[in-house]
Amino acid sequence: MKVPSRTALTIRALAWVARVEWGRRRRPFGELLERLERQPLGRPRSISAQSALAAVGRAYELTPFRSSCLKESLAGVGLLRSLGYEARLAIGVRGAGTPVDAHAWVEVDGAPLDRGAAGHVVLRRASR
Repeated sequence: MKVPSRTALTIRALAWVARVEWGRRRRPFGELLERLERQPLGRPRSISAQSALAAVGRAYELTPFRSSCLKESLAGVGLLRSLGYEARLAIGVRGAGTPVDAHAWVEVDGAPLDRGAAGHVVLRRASR
């Protein structure tokens, strides 16, 4: 199995960033998320999930769009699913103070791929 170069992976991530940015302007959030999470799984690749998420971060740096944990996670779900991972979005909050600390992250097989998810109470997790 050939592993794509870092540049090729970043280009794939750019395509997912563009889909998310276009989709969030054209569709209700729930519809965008449903489309991403129902993205057919691609053929399994020998690319780590962490490498794919790093490519999404690099892709956002190349665009005029402001990144956020939610937008990067949405693009990450699409990219990871296209690479054969059962990726899902999770959204949670931490702390009872004001303002509330909200965070979005990607989970694969129920495990968060973001250490920043620790300590957050999950408000939304996709059903399988």
